[in-house]
Amino acid sequence: MTDNFLQLTGVVTEKPIHKTSPSGIEHCNLTIEHRSVQEEAGLPRNTYCYMPIATSGPLASQLKNKLSKGMQIKVSGFITYHQSKSNLGKLVLHAQYIEQI
Repeated sequence: MTDNFLQLTGVVTEKPIHKTSPSGIEHCNLTIEHRSVQEEAGLPRNTYCYMPIATSGPLASQLKNKLSKGMQIKVSGFITYHQSKSNLGKLVLHAQYIEQI
């Protein structure tokens, strides 16, 4: 197994949602807005996206009452595909590490 983590910085766009599953596992869901300038083909390119973030277990417990709307954070983890009950799909970054910057 390799550590293929994605790292993204951004601003928390809304109040994080904390839930506890029936099995007692804590979950935290939030969205960040990322903006940066990257180089592509030797030219600057403005980048922009909204990225849903999900975390579970001890990290979700640690984040309770520590994240708020407007906070600048750095997140690293892995991306996976989630499909809603209405069959709408989206990519979600499952955070393994979150820090305020």
